Amino acid sequence: MTDAELQWVVDHLQRWVGRPFTGAWQPARDRVVLGIGDGAVLIVPRGPFARVHPVTSRPKNPPQPFSFQGALRARVRGPLTAVTKHPSDRIVDLAFGDQHVHVRVTGRSGGLWLIDAGVPVAAFDGPAPASLTEPTSEGRNPRTAIRFDASGDELAPERFFSKAERERRTTDRRTAMRAAITRLIDRKRRLIVGLHADLDNAAQAPKIRRQADALAANLHRFRRGTSIAVVTDLEDESLTWEISIDPTRAPSSALDRLYTKASRLDRGVDRVIENIDRAEAQIVKLSADLARVDLATEEQLVDIAKVLPRTRTQADDSPARPWVEWTGPRGERVLVGKNADGNRRLTFNVAKGDDFWMHVRGTPGAHVVIKVARDKTPDLSLLLAAAQLALAASGITNGTAADVQYTRVRNVRAVTGKPGLVTVHDERVLRVIRDRDAIAAWTSDA
Repeated sequence: MTDAELQWVVDHLQRWVGRPFTGAWQPARDRVVLGIGDGAVLIVPRGPFARVHPVTSRPKNPPQPFSFQGALRARVRGPLTAVTKHPSDRIVDLAFGDQHVHVRVTGRSGGLWLIDAGVPVAAFDGPAPASLTEPTSEGRNPRTAIRFDASGDELAPERFFSKAERERRTTDRRTAMRAAITRLIDRKRRLIVGLHADLDNAAQAPKIRRQADALAANLHRFRRGTSIAVVTDLEDESLTWEISIDPTRAPSSALDRLYTKASRLDRGVDRVIENIDRAEAQIVKLSADLARVDLATEEQLVDIAKVLPRTRTQADDSPARPWVEWTGPRGERVLVGKNADGNRRLTFNVAKGDDFWMHVRGTPGAHVVIKVARDKTPDLSLLLAAAQLALAASGITNGTAADVQYTRVRNVRAVTGKPGLVTVHDERVLRVIRDRDAIAAWTSDA
């Protein structure tokens, strides 16, 4: 609020002198409403729209009222006796006898104080200035232009600033939504790259099946204890295959393994192609949503947000989740707790029994959950990436080796009476060296 605008408001409030104090409301931490007679004055001491002016309505207090509002109700009595403004700064004082509501809309030094008989007894933010009467260095040479209709009634500032705040909210929502959609598009593109890599792996199925056929034709030559089988290809006698065999098992187990792997790769081709098509279609839709954002109204932005996957930037009215979700280049999902509450909720409320749980062994740190399908096991590359996330979240420095324990979530139990402690059954351990480059392709929603 400019110096001239503030003076305009103070001049209009002079007619309120003599009206009784009728209440105080603090609907949010950064705004206070004073009831004066049958009217109300809004005070916003900080932020891009810091201001003081009359308003038409009195808001409701939150379920847990703020302490400043309680101090106002407990101490302020009697009628408004004076409204004054410092002549060279954006400082306003509303006096109710010995009680003064002192407002400074002066940028970083701004604030709101309740003064009782010359002593500060409550503050919106921080201690009172050394002098409650002196101007601030930030307030020198303030802007003087009046941006609202100066010939209008005393509610002109409310109309102007309400519109400005709505426009600012819309702009901020657009910015956040553009960033969210762009992240989703990038995530889908990385997913497609990973799916094409899966498609390349699936192309190895014929080669693996030829190895299996060659081993099947020569299986009678090998006995338990064999570790390498060298066989000739049935279609090209100039080509030989070296096939690894577990010496503790019958050679037929290697044959079963090869045929199973080839069949699994064959079955996966159609699924991978479907996932690629689905991801490409999602990118087309997300790109169309991105093009709509700049021209959308606030109501339309809300509608767009409803059909997007929920992200933290869209959950404006929800508390931030106490964990971070990481996404791998192939769409893998790993959740990392931010604090003790996040660890507890992540492990015992969010994760499913078949998911995998990780933690740096022998040191306080983050709980890490690897999301997997039922009865599935993450491959080694995913386990190592999740272990790197566990090391990073637990403060392990780059180049330092540490043991990371992991097991199914169903094998983790809380210790009664000892918050933060758990017992782990059927665990395995990875010895991992912290390498920040190992997770360069991973992205988080933080």
